[in-house]
Amino acid sequence: MNDTTGPATQWLTQEAHDRLSAELEALSTTGRTEIAKRIEAARDEGDLKENGGYHAAKDEQGKMEARIRTLTELLRTA
Repeated sequence: MNDTTGPATQWLTQEAHDRLSAELEALSTTGRTEIAKRIEAARDEGDLKENGGYHAAKDEQGKMEARIRTLTELLRTA
């Protein structure tokens, strides 16, 4: 039985670490800004109930935030 309380260490090559760090940086800055602009533009179109652009942007935002959390945790334990 494993009694460790923390997450397992992830092993990454320096190249993989650098690539994932760059992806995290891009998503955390440019990605969030672009999604926020898309959500704002879709919101300006009016009724949100039947606004496909708004719902698509919110869905993409959720997926992006999940990827940011995944990358953050992966790099934290690397």
